[in-house]
Parts: sequence; C-alpha cells; structure tokens
Amino acid sequence: MKTRKNAYEQMKRYFFLLPLAVAAFSGCQNNPKTAAAQDTITSSTSSPDGYYEATLAAASSPGRQIGLTLKPTGDAEMLTDYMNSTPEIVQIGNWTMTEGNVLITMVTVGSGNPAKDTLRFRLVDSSLVYQGAAYGSDGLTLVKKERPAPAEKSLVVWVRSESECDRGPGFGKTKCYEVQYGEQRKTAWEKLSEPIEGFSFEKGFIYKLKVTRVPRNPGIQDVGMYEYKLAEVLEKEKA
Repeated sequence: MKTRKNAYEQMKRYFFLLPLAVAAFSGCQNNPKTAAAQDTITSSTSSPDGYYEATLAAASSPGRQIGLTLKPTGDAEMLTDYMNSTPEIVQIGNWTMTEGNVLITMVTVGSGNPAKDTLRFRLVDSSLVYQGAAYGSDGLTLVKKERPAPAEKSLVVWVRSESECDRGPGFGKTKCYEVQYGEQRKTAWEKLSEPIEGFSFEKGFIYKLKVTRVPRNPGIQDVGMYEYKLAEVLEKEKA
C-alpha cells in the first residue's frame, strides 16, 4: 500500500513540473536576447571567405572603390580603384581569423616596395568593419556581395618607348612599352607588356594617350587579363 502511495505522489509531482519545464524552454526559444546571442555566435564563427566591396566618396576627386576577396585557401586580394584614369592598385597576401577578427597581411604588386600592409577587420553579419584609423573618421565597412564581372575602363597612358617582349617559349613576341598612368607625368616609368591596338609609335617622341582597357575572356590562356585599344592621342611631344 505504501509503495503504491509513493508511486502516486511521484506521478503527481511529475505532471506538476512538466508544464513549468515546457514553459521555460519555450520562453528561452522566444527570448529576443537569447536569439540575438545565438546570431552573434553564428556570425562570429562563420567563415568570412567571399567578395566584399565599398565605395568611398572624396570632396576633391571621384573617390575610390575597394574590392576585397578572401579565398577559402587563406589567400587575399584587394583592389583599390581611384576611378581617375589609372589602373587599380593591387595588393595580395593572406588572411586569418581569430575570435571574430579577420587579420589580413598584404603587399602591393608591382610597387617595388616589400613592406607589408596589415589590416584588421571585425566580422559583423555580412560585413567587414575596419579596426583602425587609416581610413579617417568615416572608417571603412566592406559589404559582402557577388563579385562583379570585369568591365572596360578608360586609362590615360604616357608612352616614351616601344620594344618587343618575349611571351615565353612557344608564344612568340609582342610589343611592350615604357609607360606612366594619369593626367600628370611623374618620374618613374613601368612596363606595359601588351600592344596598344591602333597605336603607331614614332621613336624620339613621348605620347599622352587615352586608351580603352578591355577584359579578355578568362578562358584564353597564356595572355594577360586585358587588351588595350587606342581611343585618342592627347599629346605628342619631342622626348
């Protein structure tokens, strides 16, 4: 008799506590603070690989567009386009992630400067928020999106010499030039290892050209990313 009574008391206690447990569980599930905390955890632990972009306005110039690619392999590439008739600045390097922070270490391609540029971002939902003062009081927030297809771009190119460059075994030679980019001529010259379609160089002169840079089909191998077409000869002067 006592055993049956104890069993009855335990059953009453069970049915009394069960609704409380269900209510507590439901409240936890619907609590916005709890949901927000779960979202934060998910955000901070998700992989940041992908393409991010931002456009920064400037009072005295057209501004600049920044595109950052983080690859699953740990490689990083940043393109900074000042949108002023010059090619993009290309930086390549590596990225790592620790406690929601993305650390990127890069060098600028073709600058001759081996100094590394280190940037730290905070991963917030689908954005990377720069942690530092290099981008002024407005800061820098890169938003994740689909990487755009390469587009044509108008460049201003100074040309002071023409020669032949070897494409490598089996690929023959091509025209190449000593060039500078932008409205104003500077001191340093660099090499453009592509012909400029429609341009005839005359030795002893320096040219200022307006050139259209056209993306090539990425399926074509053993050639550069772009081809160049003459749009206008802006100046021609004695060297």
